[in-house]
Amino acid sequence: MLENEVSANEVSALVDQGLLLPLMEEFYTIQGEGFHKGTAAYFIRIGGCDVGCHWCDVKESWNAETHPPTDIRQIVENAAKNSDTIVITGGEPLMWNMQPLTEALKTKNLNIHIETSGAYPLTGIWDWICLSPKKNKLPEGLIYEKAHELKVIVYNKHDLIFAEQEAAKTNKNCILYLHYIYSPNGACGIK
Repeated sequence: MLENEVSANEVSALVDQGLLLPLMEEFYTIQGEGFHKGTAAYFIRIGGCDVGCHWCDVKESWNAETHPPTDIRQIVENAAKNSDTIVITGGEPLMWNMQPLTEALKTKNLNIHIETSGAYPLTGIWDWICLSPKKNKLPEGLIYEKAHELKVIVYNKHDLIFAEQEAAKTNKNCILYLHYIYSPNGACGIK
């Protein structure tokens, strides 16, 4: 029993250090939205999110405990075999220390992007930061100054006001996007 407890504690410590991450999935695809739309990329989806957007399309990512703690060396090896552009997303990847993963990806000369709500402090080395703020858990720290792209999800008319407020906080070079939620019949979901 004690051996399992030590093992669990060691795993927890490695996760805290960012040497293991709760990997939900990883896959090669074409970027479907934002500034890099149409670009081939390798996506690394990290489990864990407490932002809780009701319209989230990957709610299965929320509980980090359902995703195996994965050695970042394996993640980097898989990514390097598939693309020069890596997109780290979630869930909310900044719940975890991204520094070790991004440093290891940089040793392979890869372009590293992140998609984040910014609700946690920015860690890691990024070539592109897509900030997608959420009203129920606002960004913190200096991420507004570092963001290359602001992507606000528009579900209702009040989200347009929120988008203007968030855009006013970004740096002057940040590219601004609205991303609408669509209903199954293809009509815009703004209420």
